[in-house]
Amino acid sequence: MEKYNKLRIEWDCRRGMLELDNIIMSFYKQHFDHLTDNQKDQFVRLLACTDLQLFSWFFNRGRSEDIDLQNMVEYIQTIQKMPSA
Repeated sequence: MEKYNKLRIEWDCRRGMLELDNIIMSFYKQHFDHLTDNQKDQFVRLLACTDLQLFSWFFNRGRSEDIDLQNMVEYIQTIQKMPSA
């Protein structure tokens, strides 16, 4: 049995805001399989947050008090800024 239910994770990547969909779904499709188990756990935890929290964190209007979640947000932001190969 797989540790990560990828269908559930993909469903949870679908957010109520297009801006978040573009960031989160894109990251999931392109990078999730290459993350460490710890990073995957952080990403899954991030998906449990509200759209308003995520919007605030991803668009630099606030920071998560949870350092692991904040690190994942910053990691995703860094990856999104990198040019595609």
